[in-house]
Amino acid sequence: MKRALIVLTLMIGGVIYAQETDDVYMNTEFLPTADVGSFVKLEAGISIPLLNTSKDRLSVGGYFQNNSLNYEDKNVPFETDDIETFNAFGLKFNYQRSLSNNWAINFMGGSQISSNFDESEIGSDDIFFNALVTVDKFNEENNTQWTFGATYDINYGLYYPIPIVTYTKRISDAWAYKLGVPDSRVKWTLSDHHNFEGFATLTGFTGNINDEIEIYKEDYEGTLRQTTVLLGLGYNYTFWDNFKATVNGGYSVYNHMQVQDYDHEEIYDFDISNSLYISAGIKYTFDNKTKIKSVH
Repeated sequence: MKRALIVLTLMIGGVIYAQETDDVYMNTEFLPTADVGSFVKLEAGISIPLLNTSKDRLSVGGYFQNNSLNYEDKNVPFETDDIETFNAFGLKFNYQRSLSNNWAINFMGGSQISSNFDESEIGSDDIFFNALVTVDKFNEENNTQWTFGATYDINYGLYYPIPIVTYTKRISDAWAYKLGVPDSRVKWTLSDHHNFEGFATLTGFTGNINDEIEIYKEDYEGTLRQTTVLLGLGYNYTFWDNFKATVNGGYSVYNHMQVQDYDHEEIYDFDISNSLYISAGIKYTFDNKTKIKSVH
């Protein structure tokens, strides 16, 4: 019965950013830190359009994420065996609707299981919920777009909602930019197959520690949360029309990782320094038939 409830919970959710496309993707990220260790994130997922008309788009998808943390034992004053590997499984639903006068609205919502799976049985604390709502306003004369909304997403490593406010402008066929939170970008399109992006973005992860962990000779229950702000440069290569390969490199200007209890109080802060960042991925994008406009 308990497993059936967990499956039912997963079937009502997931989250993707409003401007993202329906696709099949694989991605890996590497974040080394000299004082604590290194972090590797592997993710694969799919988002399939179920409804794809000129006015509406409804998609459903799922993903798997693995987070591996390799600690420097001399800098972490307790045994880290229980918090070195976290896995996440989730389903996601995304609905977009084109409105009159160049307005559009986006809804996302869902849930995921994210845990170190130290115990074989999945508990309620291993299940997390995500949600997002935004509205877009496109100005055809100025070739600009405003986006307003909010998201609650554990993949930022935060336990509270954050605002989404962005201003996007297409300067020319080659240049466009997006300013705002949680993501800002400058894009230079060299040709139909090659483009470059400078970015400032927020990322992270949250995983439940589903058994007690001993810190300073006391047993604690809670979550591991990481939040990182990245600055970097990315290269995108489009081939066979719908395939895109991406390589990103940059620097983390803010790193924050803590073991927290279930009241979000700090148990241990890892005091992570800033470091280099590398990622690479590939994806196949499904065609979008909606008339929702984008300038980036």
